[in-house]
Amino acid sequence: MTGAVSTDDEESDTSGNDFDIRFVDVGNAASKVAVGIFGMPDVGLVGSISTSYLSSTLGAKEAAQVASDYLPPLMILHNGEPKEVVRMFSSPQANILVAETPMPSALTAALVIESLKWFRNHGASEVYCIGGVAVEDRVDIEKPEVYVVSTSAQRRVELRQRGLNVMDEGVVAGPFAVVMREALKMGLTNTLILSQAFQNLPDPESALAALEALTKAGGPRVDLDPLRKMSDQIKLKSKELIQKAKEVDSGQKEANVPLMYG
Repeated sequence: MTGAVSTDDEESDTSGNDFDIRFVDVGNAASKVAVGIFGMPDVGLVGSISTSYLSSTLGAKEAAQVASDYLPPLMILHNGEPKEVVRMFSSPQANILVAETPMPSALTAALVIESLKWFRNHGASEVYCIGGVAVEDRVDIEKPEVYVVSTSAQRRVELRQRGLNVMDEGVVAGPFAVVMREALKMGLTNTLILSQAFQNLPDPESALAALEALTKAGGPRVDLDPLRKMSDQIKLKSKELIQKAKEVDSGQKEANVPLMYG
C-alpha cells in the first residue's frame, strides 16, 4: 500500500473508534467535492454494483484505502495488484466509497463515522446512500420501485417535485441508519435511495433503477446504457434459472407424494 495516513487533525482523529479504522491516502483526491456516495454489499448487491459502476464511469481515481487490524482477512486483486476491500474513489462530480465485501456489524459504526469525516473534509455537503430492499416475486416485477428518504425537509420537497417516491413512514435499519444518525450529528444532508431487489441474487436492474433515481435527485449524471444492457441479459438468465428451479422443486414434490391405496 502506498501513501501515508492523512495528517489532517480532524480526519485522523479516531477517538471513540475502538477499531482504529482510518483512511490511508494514496493521492488523487479531488478538491472540494460537494457530493459523497456510500454503498455496501447488501440486498441484490445494489450498493456495490452502483458504486463500482459510478466510480468506473466517472473515471474516479483511487484516493484512499481503509485500514484496520479488525478488517476481514481479505485482499482484492485488480490487475494483479492487491487492494484493500474498502476504498475511496474521487472525481470532481463525487467521492465514492466502494466496499467489495460485507463488513462485520461491529465495524459498521466506526466505518460510517470515518467515511463521513472523509467526505466532509473533502467538501461534501450531501451524502447519498444506495442500497436494495428485498421483495417477493422480484422476477415478476418489470421495473423495480425506488424509495427515497432524506434527512432534510427542503430536500424532501425537492425530491417530490422531481417525481421521486419519498417515504413518510417506515423504519431504516443497519448501516444506512448509522449513516443517517451520524450525518445529522455532522450537519450533513443524507439522502437514501433504496430499490426493490432480489434477496439472494445480484440485481443490476435494481442498481440501474437506483442510479436513475440518483440522477433525478441531482446526483452525478452518467451513461447508463451499458448497465441497462447488462441488466436485461442477467434478468433473462435469472428468469430462466428461477423457472428451472421451480420445475425441479415441483418435480421433487410430486415424487414425494405417497401412493394412495383403496
